[in-house]
Amino acid sequence: MGVTMGFDFVTVNDPCSGEYVSGDGAVIHEFEHGLLVVIIDVLGHGEKAAKTARAMESYIKELCSSDIVWLMEKVHEHFLTSQGAAMTMVYFDRLTHQLKGVAIGNTLLRRCGEEWQSYHAQPGVVGELLPTLKPFHDVFKDGDTFLFTTDGIKENIDPESCRSFQYHSLGSFTHFLTTNFGKSYDDSTVIAVRYYYD
Repeated sequence: MGVTMGFDFVTVNDPCSGEYVSGDGAVIHEFEHGLLVVIIDVLGHGEKAAKTARAMESYIKELCSSDIVWLMEKVHEHFLTSQGAAMTMVYFDRLTHQLKGVAIGNTLLRRCGEEWQSYHAQPGVVGELLPTLKPFHDVFKDGDTFLFTTDGIKENIDPESCRSFQYHSLGSFTHFLTTNFGKSYDDSTVIAVRYYYD
């Protein structure tokens, strides 16, 4: 009997009110034994920010490595003359059930569950001023759900208000989050990732 392991994921990216394009970005890449997830929030909004976000997405897809420290540093070096961005990168290893992440600026990563957990983000701006990267590490298990958000989603999400939605489909959960915690005056992005062992 075969055993399969995998991830479900959903991305919702809404431009701020009055704009038709978003300065937020997302990259999700499946490796043979893992998943790379990147969320991007370029400073500002509108066409200029959107152009930079699309360029960052393309560059990350071109390099696409599970070595997130190297990848973050390469993105920073390549976009040194850009307007800069907040960014979180996480690699989920299917074989070890371990994750490794780096977060710069105000893009946030949370693990949902009975007790919600937030992961540390370092101050800085990718493409302007990058600190010495200090990755965070954790383990994950069957059914774990992770939320990546830009600052277009309110930082103080109340876990209690999400109890009845966090175990629903990722589409329903992300819709609930953007509807109830999204800021109309800023680009907003949510990436929801759920691990399953089937």
